[in-house]
Amino acid sequence: MRMEEKIEIKSSPKRIYDILGDAKIITKWNPGVNEISEKEGGKEFHLKSSIGDINIVDWEEVENERLTWHMKNSTMNSMGYILEPKGDLVETTLWVDLDNKKLAKGYRKVGELTLRSLKNFIEFLEVGGDPEDFDKKQLIVSP
Repeated sequence: MRMEEKIEIKSSPKRIYDILGDAKIITKWNPGVNEISEKEGGKEFHLKSSIGDINIVDWEEVENERLTWHMKNSTMNSMGYILEPKGDLVETTLWVDLDNKKLAKGYRKVGELTLRSLKNFIEFLEVGGDPEDFDKKQLIVSP
């Protein structure tokens, strides 16, 4: 089963892509990710998240267009982002492939929250904010 959520972000595909692909800052902006660590010399990543532990074992990237992560021992098979420029906005799609349809509603809520926090983080940076000063818990509730 594939679940998708979308949001429009006023930024460039490059900026969004760079943020999504930077493992060092994912815990700063993503409300669902509490910790990330490298495994196998950078060939795998382990995330502690609000939806359980996630082991990323492979990924695919098309610069400034899309990112895909493949998981093992997770409730997700894979997930990713698709970036589509629309004028000065970028339609940003977060998708998740999972087997258990009962989890879809929860993943949809997490997806909405993740995209809203990503948008807030990028808008914070666009006005000169320091990533270290970003409070994902406070800013995810803004409109």
